[in-house]
Amino acid sequence: VYQLGCHFDPNSITVSSSPRFNMYGNEFGMGKAIAVLSGYANKFDGNVSSYQGYEEGSIDLALTLMPDAMKALESDEEFMNAV
Repeated sequence: VYQLGCHFDPNSITVSSSPRFNMYGNEFGMGKAIAVLSGYANKFDGNVSSYQGYEEGSIDLALTLMPDAMKALESDEEFMNAV
């Protein structure tokens, strides 16, 4: 598996998207998609992927954080009040 994250500074933030593809418009015979997921190679600390949302005009975000960073956010009262 190609690990994209090893090519970036660990203190950087990467934002990516794919506006070229209609993520929710594809139908492969199993019903319409209800979520968009990226592959394992796109999972590295600080990665944010944005996709066209399921509802028109909305945006889906996928955020990848290491467990210690996520635990710190969950312990932050101000952050938890905002989400």
